[in-house]
Amino acid sequence: MRPSTLVIGSRPVGGGQPCLVVAEVASAHEGSADVALRMIDAAFKMGADAVQFQVFRTERLVVRRHPERRSLDEVELGTKDWRRVLKASKASGLAVLVEAFDLPSLDLAREADVDGYKVPAADMENPEFIRSVVAGSKPLLLTLGGLAEAGVREAIELTGAAPLVLLHGLPSFPVPLEETRLRDLEALKERYRAPVGFLDRTDGGSGFALVAPALAAASGADLVEKHFTLDRSRKGRDYQPSLGPEDFYRMVELLRQAERARGDGAPASAEESRRGRRELRRSVVAGGLIPRGEVLTAAMLAFKRTDERFEAGIAPRDAHRVIGRRAVRPIQADEIIREDMLE
Repeated sequence: MRPSTLVIGSRPVGGGQPCLVVAEVASAHEGSADVALRMIDAAFKMGADAVQFQVFRTERLVVRRHPERRSLDEVELGTKDWRRVLKASKASGLAVLVEAFDLPSLDLAREADVDGYKVPAADMENPEFIRSVVAGSKPLLLTLGGLAEAGVREAIELTGAAPLVLLHGLPSFPVPLEETRLRDLEALKERYRAPVGFLDRTDGGSGFALVAPALAAASGADLVEKHFTLDRSRKGRDYQPSLGPEDFYRMVELLRQAERARGDGAPASAEESRRGRRELRRSVVAGGLIPRGEVLTAAMLAFKRTDERFEAGIAPRDAHRVIGRRAVRPIQADEIIREDMLE
């Protein structure tokens, strides 16, 4: 059976571990290695756990007359630049993930000893490429969005015993809210018995983009991947699903708060629970002065919170224990009624 926990870099993923936050660069570097280096630094400061790059050779990705050929040529980094960027990534303290779109790019990532690979959505039905990625013996991220269950199971079988995270979410962007389907996260974990991540492609300019990863973490996501850009106002490549640095930082804060609110940690100790109940519980007290020798009636009683420094009195549900009994001494208003005050 495939283990429910794996390690990406030095970070455990799955099995109740904190959600791994992946800062997706994609092509937001716009063909500049210097910008890519700045983005690594930004990812660290934003509180991400990992940084992810898309590495490709345009000539191996699209045909010559493809409408995006020119724009892809413009953002393609050369081998020398990628070596520089990936080396800096490995030294950053972040886990490093690569989405390689061809074999030379995959070889380049292996040379840099990156910490894991994401199989592009378009290659989920490309058995030979999946086998090539698996050969690296590193953790794999598989994108499930839009793929029929038979295709998902085939891809999983191709990975053998490789450490695996299944990514829930459509790879296109921006994704309509109704297509995020966060409720599917736990169902996928149950069905495939593997860690499940959330591929967040919601509109980076919407308020929901700040809370979608937090909701995913609260819904059981073991990993969240979100695009970012250094300046969203420039509307550069891949900006639509991207957050700027300040918003990404805030997103991570909300995600961590959601994890705490989910309550995956150890429950409060018995002593803490008792103390909390003690502070709020009510005791049976005298509603007014009760003279010595007076037979207590329900009208003479009140149920109030008392000073927590002193032992709590009789609980309201046990008020029947005092009604009909005689006071052996005067009981002052608001005084806790105890057994030794009654006949």
